[in-house]
Amino acid sequence: MMNNIKKIISLLILLLVFSQTVLATHNRAGEIVYKHVTGFTYEFTINTYTKISGISSDADRDKLYIIWGDGTFDSLPRLTETLIAPDIKHNIYRGLHTYSGPATYVVGVSDPNRVENIINMSNSVNTLFYLEDSVKILDPNIIGYNNSPILYNPPIDYANVNQVFIHNPNAFDADGDSLVFRLIPPLQSRGNPVGNYRYPNQISPGPDNNFTIDSRNGEIRWDVPKQQGIYNIAFIVEEYRNGILFGTVIRDMQIFVEATNNKPPVLTIPDDICIVAGDTVEFNVSATDPDIGQLVTLIANGSSFSVASSPSVFTVGSAGNPISGHFYWATNCTHINKNEYQVLFKAEDNFNSPPLVDIKTLFIKVLPPAPQLQSVFNPSNGTVQLTWDSLYTCADNSKFLKFTVWRKTGCGTIIDSCSTDLASLGYTQIATTNNYYYNDNGLIPGNDYSYIVRAEFGDVSNAGVTINAFSSLPSEEECINYPISFPILYNVDVRSTDATNGIIYVEWSRPFAEELDTIINSGPYIINLYRAEGINGTNYTLIKSDTFNTYSDINDTSFLDTNLNTTNLAYTYNVQLIVRGGDTLGFTNPASSVYLTTTPNFKSADLSWSYQVPWQNDTFVVYRKDPSTLTYVIIDTITTTSFKDTGLINDSLYCYKIEAIGKYNQAGLKEPLINFSQEACVIPIDTITPCSPTLVVTNYCNDDNLTKNEYINYLVWNYNTDCDTSVIVQTKIYYKAPNTSSFVLLDSFGKIDILAYTHILDLSVAGCYYIQTIGKSGKTNVSNTVCVDDCPVYNLPNAFTPNNDGSNDLFTPILPYGGVAKIDFKVFNRWGNLVFETNDPNINWDGTDSKNGSVLNTAVYYYVCDVYYQTSNGLQKLSTPLSGYIHLFRE
Repeated sequence: MMNNIKKIISLLILLLVFSQTVLATHNRAGEIVYKHVTGFTYEFTINTYTKISGISSDADRDKLYIIWGDGTFDSLPRLTETLIAPDIKHNIYRGLHTYSGPATYVVGVSDPNRVENIINMSNSVNTLFYLEDSVKILDPNIIGYNNSPILYNPPIDYANVNQVFIHNPNAFDADGDSLVFRLIPPLQSRGNPVGNYRYPNQISPGPDNNFTIDSRNGEIRWDVPKQQGIYNIAFIVEEYRNGILFGTVIRDMQIFVEATNNKPPVLTIPDDICIVAGDTVEFNVSATDPDIGQLVTLIANGSSFSVASSPSVFTVGSAGNPISGHFYWATNCTHINKNEYQVLFKAEDNFNSPPLVDIKTLFIKVLPPAPQLQSVFNPSNGTVQLTWDSLYTCADNSKFLKFTVWRKTGCGTIIDSCSTDLASLGYTQIATTNNYYYNDNGLIPGNDYSYIVRAEFGDVSNAGVTINAFSSLPSEEECINYPISFPILYNVDVRSTDATNGIIYVEWSRPFAEELDTIINSGPYIINLYRAEGINGTNYTLIKSDTFNTYSDINDTSFLDTNLNTTNLAYTYNVQLIVRGGDTLGFTNPASSVYLTTTPNFKSADLSWSYQVPWQNDTFVVYRKDPSTLTYVIIDTITTTSFKDTGLINDSLYCYKIEAIGKYNQAGLKEPLINFSQEACVIPIDTITPCSPTLVVTNYCNDDNLTKNEYINYLVWNYNTDCDTSVIVQTKIYYKAPNTSSFVLLDSFGKIDILAYTHILDLSVAGCYYIQTIGKSGKTNVSNTVCVDDCPVYNLPNAFTPNNDGSNDLFTPILPYGGVAKIDFKVFNRWGNLVFETNDPNINWDGTDSKNGSVLNTAVYYYVCDVYYQTSNGLQKLSTPLSGYIHLFRE
């Protein structure tokens, strides 16, 4: 540890001297990217874009220092330097680093300084250039390792006053992680934006000066620049894997804005493309320039050009006006990926100051091919046998996982040729398999069913967690028609609601002669009707039996079931068909009555209903009894199985019933099928839960108008405008102090017009609060929980004079200071030896060596100070320690 401190001290002194003597003003743009090598070892690449003219040899860095984020640092050698434009050089530095284990590491590179005259930051010539990434290493057995996205388009671009500027970094993530882009100020050190930074649209601001970034693909649009000059912007690229933020890359970019009469070229590319792996993408790109005499060059870059197998090719001739190029890509199964490929096309004219460009980005989605599905249906037992490719085309891809089988009632769904989403189309996944077949059963006669099979892809961690899953195109739909031989149920309709004399009307069909085959299945025919209590009842009782000598005699297909408890029970029915006077052909699929449940609420009633039927109920009509006429009237028609009736009067009786409207999805059957629920009544009562307030806590840490280090928390809460605060009868304030496990009651009061509270503490503002409201009904609600932390105000001087003259004899913090629980303060001499240390925030160093008490000589000493402050969860250390130099004077 002491050796590391000495190394860091040496590096800091080197950088101090370096920045004071060189004052290099050469950095234009850049970023850091990284890739996983093995274990906890990563390869880091620093890209910088620098000015050439007027730069000393010392400023042309042959190596750059990098802070690894784990308390160590290194210097990375420059591998290449390439002139990409007049006075712009691209430098690449690369090196390996091995981390000790899972954690989040912030990797940073700082280099003095930026180029001069950057219009949207003050004093750029004396502003440090700083790049940063975060490397999040979680348990690799669960979620794997990470590679940062690659940004294929360089961070140098050109714009013209009053002309739209578009730039796309052309990012690609080989891991298939989701990328999110957002603008940030450029940095001069970790967490420290450059001074007085202004976004480009804040230079000559106005309604026609807008600067935005597309969060999905990173496209930057400036509509339109208003002032000539050099601008720098920065944006952060966030990687998400399975919803977890998995790393970040910050790019610092430079834009040259000129004021010329030159007009940019006009580029024409096709629309975005969706293709199946194995097919070929082929198209032409063209560009023209409106300025006579200008010549245009065309280039293309992007991830499709960097794939290992069969990369894309862009063929283009020499500069011209017009000019065209040809894109060709023979895709294969190695190209399938969760994310789209971005191909960036750029047309650039040959105007000198500067050249103008038109940039367009084409997205190419390479999807795994659809399995080739076939089906065989056995109507005698209702079993479907599904089979597909004996060897799926992309099964050898390392990301291939399994197949999923999907089913939907009904056929003929139109599926988008580029969509893999089936759930939104009404399909339900019924199976997962690694086989090339699946058997399904339990189908209901009288319905059509469609099946689809899809291949599933992704990475699987050692713990079996699927990472960045994606799917193939779905197979073509296989439609199954389940014919009907024996009767099917049509109605289970509650005609009367009563606890003892309830009535249900039951109706079914005759057997279907063609499917029944009345020659083989001859009469006499016995039709038995069974009933069970409950929606899914199984304890059936025979309630009706009829015998018909011939098929044509079958004319009784309904029954009025009486003396039922329809108030409290649902009932389920099925029909049995017996042929030849003794052979059971089978039972219908059961069907239940619709059972309505009502729940009282404050000035409202919640209705929900359930059923189990072999047909599809798709529409529901809600009825409410009119107390004046005692008749039921329609109050709504919906497609869901729940409804909230509002605007009611508490303590009044309201009665309801539901009409369910449905059908089988085969043609030729009775429709619509209309069945009513029982009647159900409810009396709304005051059961309302009081509103949840929104709590805000302020103190000197977040309000500059408050006195520093005054340990007072000001609580203020409010309610939404639609909140009925009249139901609130009591408000309670709860507080949890740091290092405690539970909240305690701080205060309570009954007035609802009190919306603020002042909590005075002794030594810290840290803690957590929430507000509880209690309603007339006795129900309670709580606000959001707000936790606040101390904000240490702690600055150290750079000199003191311990000469016992009564003035400045002790090294102490600059007043005022506060919010500091403790410190870890260490002082080193120029050889890196420790001469003083303390945990006391007051420090009170008298200039002696704490080891032996000897008086230290006049000199410059280096200090490192970790500052600890109180948070709602306990002591926390500032992420960046204080450090600097102390001049000790004896005279």
